[in-house]
Formats: sequence, C-alpha cells, structure tokens
Amino acid sequence: MEKSAKSFKAFYEASFMSAGHDLSRKLADEFINDFIYYTPIKLEVLQSYLNVGQIDTFYNSLGDLKYLIEFSDNLSRYWYLLRGYSGALAKLKANQNVKGSKKLYGYYFEKYGDRRSIRHEHWFERKRWEFLDELNAIFSDDDLEIFVLKYQRVLAENMEIYVSFVMAFINDLKKLQHPSSSSSVAANKKLSQ
Repeated sequence: MEKSAKSFKAFYEASFMSAGHDLSRKLADEFINDFIYYTPIKLEVLQSYLNVGQIDTFYNSLGDLKYLIEFSDNLSRYWYLLRGYSGALAKLKANQNVKGSKKLYGYYFEKYGDRRSIRHEHWFERKRWEFLDELNAIFSDDDLEIFVLKYQRVLAENMEIYVSFVMAFINDLKKLQHPSSSSSVAANKKLSQ
C-alpha cells in the first residue's frame, strides 16, 4: 500500500499547486490530515449501517469513498464488491419475496448477462455470478430469508477486508505525512531493546 499512499499524496499535492507554493503545501497537508483523521470515522459509520441492517444507507454512503479506487487495486476491487452486493441486497430487501427475487435476477441478467462468459476469468464476475446463480435458485420465502442473511454476512466479512486495506493505506500515508514521528518511534524501539 506504500506505493498507493505515495501516489495519493503526490496527486493531492499536485492538485493544490495552483494556489502558490506555501499555500498549496498547507492546503495539501490539511486535506491529507483530514483524510487520515476522518476516514476511520466514515468506516465506523459504514460498519454501523451494516450492523443494524441498513443496507440501502450503506450502499448510498459507500459512494463517499469511491475516489480511493484510483489509488489501489485492492481498494478498487473491494469497493466494487461492497457496492455490488449492497446495491443488490438493498433492492432485494425493498421487495423481499420470491417474485421480487426473480424480477431482480431478470434485471441483473439483462444488464450483465453478456458478461457471464468471463466469470472464470475475472474475480468480480465470478462473485457476481455466484450471487446471481444462488438468487435464481430461490423458490421459497424461507430460502430467500436464508439467502439475504448469508449475503449480509458476506457483505460484513468483505467490509472487514476493505477496512483492513483502507487502514493499511492510512498508516502508510501517516508515515509519508509525518516521517519524523515514524523515525522517532523506530529509534525509540531500538533504544528500548
């Protein structure tokens, strides 16, 4: 994640360059420090939506972190997975019956059916078609309830993975943002040994 953090820092430093050197440095530092401080809070809020089953609110709020997909394959991969699962589950929960599940399957098949052939070649497509194939095999409200609970759990598990990647990204960014504090921590560890 260190390369990703360097890319993020360089991008936002360059974004503020039109303001003049001293001011641009200050604005970039403020932006990056705010990102480091507020992003873990955003992640906690997202997690709270999952914990109480507000999948639609989770889905809508996840958009606030989309810009991170540009900086890391892992952040991109898991953001899209969370977005895909939460969007489908939100639609499913809005009309949670077998007829609604069949309509949802039809909607996604019409939209993505031509991508079925690449499910063995692409990680995300494999996940999409596992979800859709299981959805298509539902014929009772009890099975639908089990399906929704299963994918809420899968969504929560993937959120944990996403959070771990974002936090690693933030930790690397902290080291870049405050290199003297990172080196003093390392020096203190060596002295204590």
